[in-house]
Amino acid sequence: MGRPGQKLDRLGLASQSTSLFDQPSAQTLPAAFDRNSPEASYCASVPLEHRKRYAQFFTPQPIARLMAEWVAAIAPATVLDPACGPGIFPRVLRELSPAARITAVDVDAAALEACRHSLPHTRRDRFVGTDFLLWKDSDRFDGILANPPYLRHHDIHYPFDIFDEFSRRGGVRLSRLSNIYVLFVIEICRRLKPGGRAAIIVPGEWTNANFGGALKRYLLSNGLLRWLLYFSHAGKQFEDALTTAAILLVESPAVRLGTFQSVYVEEDCTLERVRAALEGSQPELVRTFDSDAMSAEAKWDAILRYGPPQPRPGFVPLSELATSRRGIATGANSFFHLTPVEAREHGIRPGNLLPCIGKAEDARGAIFSQADFDRLLARNRRCLLFDLRRTPNAREQAYLDEGVRRGLPERFLLAARKPWYTMERREPAPIWAAVFSRGTLRFVLNSAGVANLSTFHCLYPRNAGAHFAAALAACLNSAEVQSSALQQSRVYGGGLRKVEPRDLLAIQVPDLRLASNETIKRLAAQALK
Repeated sequence: MGRPGQKLDRLGLASQSTSLFDQPSAQTLPAAFDRNSPEASYCASVPLEHRKRYAQFFTPQPIARLMAEWVAAIAPATVLDPACGPGIFPRVLRELSPAARITAVDVDAAALEACRHSLPHTRRDRFVGTDFLLWKDSDRFDGILANPPYLRHHDIHYPFDIFDEFSRRGGVRLSRLSNIYVLFVIEICRRLKPGGRAAIIVPGEWTNANFGGALKRYLLSNGLLRWLLYFSHAGKQFEDALTTAAILLVESPAVRLGTFQSVYVEEDCTLERVRAALEGSQPELVRTFDSDAMSAEAKWDAILRYGPPQPRPGFVPLSELATSRRGIATGANSFFHLTPVEAREHGIRPGNLLPCIGKAEDARGAIFSQADFDRLLARNRRCLLFDLRRTPNAREQAYLDEGVRRGLPERFLLAARKPWYTMERREPAPIWAAVFSRGTLRFVLNSAGVANLSTFHCLYPRNAGAHFAAALAACLNSAEVQSSALQQSRVYGGGLRKVEPRDLLAIQVPDLRLASNETIKRLAAQALK
């Protein structure tokens, strides 16, 4: 990836003269590398820290072949792999299209050299050591095969605003929370020749993530997406990454078709059946979607699996009944979120301690009561938030001084606070929503009235009635509402789900404003059982 300190040309792109690849390539090939098992030997001989730095997760050979077949079907003269790693795509493509000229690009010198040694290549092939997003070569290609790096926004460091740059390139407004693979997809599509094809494997999270909206609009408004192969949550395609997979089969169109086709790949669905679906002999696996209609849908996960949602009479978005906020972010949980023993040892006065839950495992049930909180105190769990609301006494000041010695005021969140130890203010939320969950989303009625850290989101009912929060919690935990709630979550490997505060507000719930007082009380009693 681009690093601070690289020179910028007049277009704002990094100069290749400061490439990581100025060192001789012979020094970069892992000593134990075996060209007969490139990916396995690369992983065995290259430290995990190095692979994490470059966000390297390699494509299994059967999936690589399925993707390469899509590209090889047009007999491409030129093919690009913009993040080649040890070379699984070039090797498979070479078998299917022996005459194609291959260009392999990678920012990691070790991976590029592994690709060079594992691929039976000709003089026409190229191996380019650079960051694909900064590559100044203007070539376009008949085919592109790609497994872009999986790098979250807070790990993306460029000496210019790369999201603004790619927003201009793609004609869409990209969120700065986007994973780097979104930028790769846009640049890959830009580098296709008319009629060219690309096969790109990315995590499945973009289908439900808010940052994925721009990618959807880009692909659909330009008529690029032909097929979307969306793998079941239970079928984790990468053994060493907590993510699900989606394969984008892209074609640079002469005419925008206005539809795309999708296969939802269940855990027990073989790649042979997926291949047959692409060839037209397994029509029961295929759904056809209208591009304009799907552009308007914020969440695709449930639609790809079950088809478009049907209207539900009597239901409304949760936003009409409640507001949402994330939990308190301390910036340094180990310093601010204390056990009772730690609070006493550091002399923190009770008035500067806020009852506060910090871990989902400390609120396992559907209700969190005062008795539950008292048990946390008795077990000496972290459940007290150091929230200084008055002038510190000598012992509290000594504890703050310890925080300064630990460098806490320089941390990202704390550096923006004045003074650095100031905590965010949150009214205790009547309902908590777990950020992460498996199977179903978790909603907890906070009858203890304690605060919460960011392991939970906060839900504040608009109706302050005595029984309304409990009734709403009962609805949120009901099987009928859970089917809607799951559609708003982002899904990772093994069925792990993540939900954002804004996602919660789109959940369809019964309109409790229409319910009688007796119904509200009955629902509340159900929640409090």
